[in-house]
Amino acid sequence: MKSRNPFTEEGRTRFRNFQRRITTYLILWTMIGLGVTVGGMYLKTRYGYRPLQRLYLRQYVKASIKSFLPLSKPSRYTLLVRVVSDPATGKEQVLGCTDNEVTPVRDETGRVKFDPKLGPFFALQEGISHKFFHWRDVWQMDKQMYPWLKDQIYEGRSLLGLYWICFLPLPVIIAFGMLISVKLDLRMNREYEAGDLLRGVRVLHPSEYEREIGQRETGIGLPVFIPRRAEQ
Repeated sequence: MKSRNPFTEEGRTRFRNFQRRITTYLILWTMIGLGVTVGGMYLKTRYGYRPLQRLYLRQYVKASIKSFLPLSKPSRYTLLVRVVSDPATGKEQVLGCTDNEVTPVRDETGRVKFDPKLGPFFALQEGISHKFFHWRDVWQMDKQMYPWLKDQIYEGRSLLGLYWICFLPLPVIIAFGMLISVKLDLRMNREYEAGDLLRGVRVLHPSEYEREIGQRETGIGLPVFIPRRAEQ
């Protein structure tokens, strides 16, 4: 009889082996859950965002991280801007465009037109005032750029607010996968201890042997020849 007592050497060995298998299952299902999470984030970014939201995402990540750091130098950001005249002073004023003000320009195949030097092509919506309209490199402090991107481009949502729904399947996958794995592990070990998964000699009661053999041929499977008697 195999010992399950944790205070015996065999019991401690069995417990350590079980811990190793549990750790393996946890790593496996965590990787699967993270894969599903990353896939959900990709699909959300690819199909759930508006054009400027997709284009500004890397800069939003940079601004989100650097806004918490005690930096004294501004960072460079590339923004789609429109230049207008300030009615009060008459001076030019640079305003960042939002998805509500622009629309991408597409070619005959439906793809957004793109120039390696100028970037993707956009057109202003009708009624939007402007003197100039173009991409522009802006040097801005990260603590000032982060709230602008958050409020004007991403509708007041932080990075966690953008992707929180993608993390919902992660704990479900881990919990469900661990439950199934542990159940299968315990079942296979019970069968192993009972001898169902062993291949070799076992001591069986005649009734047990008859039940396992069923209608199959009996015997040990070795060919036996009856020797002939020598003729006299």
